[in-house]
Parts: sequence; structure tokens; C-alpha cells
Amino acid sequence: MVMPERSRLLERLREKALVRVVDDDPTVLVALRAFLEMDDWRVKTYQSAEAFLADLSPLPGCLILDVRMPGMIGIELQKVMKERAIRTPIIFLSAHGDIKLAVQAMRSGAMTFLEKPPNPEKLLACIEEAVQLDWEQNRRSSDLERLQRQFHELTGAERQVAQMVAKGLSNPQVACALGVSETTVRTQRSTIYAKLGVQNAVELADFFFEMERLQESLEER
Repeated sequence: MVMPERSRLLERLREKALVRVVDDDPTVLVALRAFLEMDDWRVKTYQSAEAFLADLSPLPGCLILDVRMPGMIGIELQKVMKERAIRTPIIFLSAHGDIKLAVQAMRSGAMTFLEKPPNPEKLLACIEEAVQLDWEQNRRSSDLERLQRQFHELTGAERQVAQMVAKGLSNPQVACALGVSETTVRTQRSTIYAKLGVQNAVELADFFFEMERLQESLEER
């Protein structure tokens, strides 16, 4: 029987992802680790936000975060992560039913907010969703970095020409705007296409559109 695509993706993610858990209560850490490892997730636990920040991992995954802890509380850690562009999806846990903090956390980009003890099935579903989101964010980030590297291989003059051509300007229009010959523009276009791996002006416009789309999608988190 062929495994559905979503199940295959989850199997791959379980092999590569890391679920981080931050809670000042060691009994909670032990219980969550045991529960998640039974579901084949790799888990790393921390008793403080500071310990988590000192041990950041490039692995995809998610963060299960207690709201109220000694020292840096969960909402403060979320703020620090946002300032450092750490996009790891956050699942907040709280034993206090704090509606105000829940609203603040969600407005700041948290995946979800669960009361302790969380429903096991709900928690696992949230983890799967969060890890898949992080994997997708990492993929988009890698794609954006690749496109940006290609774009920055262009000289300043080539970037000007590329942006004008992508907006639909013809060779004569570009030449007139920049005060150069059409021959120069044609030569630069050929170089631009080769460096960016595109074949024509339509593909060049698509290149800029995709770079902008990826940038905007990452800024949403």
C-alpha cells in the first residue's frame, strides 16, 4: 500500500526535526519528553528561556513553551526570538488560563495556546502542524537566499537594467533612460540572463516576483 504524501512527509520530518520544550517544572519536561518520544519525535528540554537561547539549533522543528517561568517568561522569549528573526513556531502551554497572555501570544505570531495538561491528540496535531510550517519556512528561506545570491552576482549597472527589463521596458527605452547604447543594453541582458538562469524577459519578471513573494511570506511570521 502506497503511503499518502502527507504521511511520507511526516516520517521524513520525524527523522530531521527537533521538538524543543521549555518549562521550569522538571516533572513536566520528563512527562512531555516521554510522551513525544513514544510518538517518535526527537526532543530536547530546557528549564529556562535563557538555557534555550544558549543552545539554539539549526534543525527544523517547533518550540513548546511555558508561559510563566522564573526569569524570562514565555512572552518575553517570544519577543527575543522575533527580534533575532528566529522563526521556530511556538506552542504555548499555561496552567493559569491567562486569556490576556494568550491573546498577546497569538497576536505576536504563536501557533497556538494550550492549557495544561494539554489534550494528547491536540498537542500532537499542533506539533505536526508546527513542524511542517517550520520545514516550509526553512525551504522558502533557502530558496530566497539562493535567488538573492544570484541577484547580488549582478553588477550595479546590470541590476538597473534587469529591473527595467522586468518591468517591461524595451532595449531602446532602457538605453535612453540610462544614457547608454542599445548594444550595451543587449550585452548586459545576455549577461543578466546567464547569471540569473533565465531565458527571456518573462522569466526575468518571474524571478523578481518570486523573490518578492518569498520575502513577504517570511516577513509574515
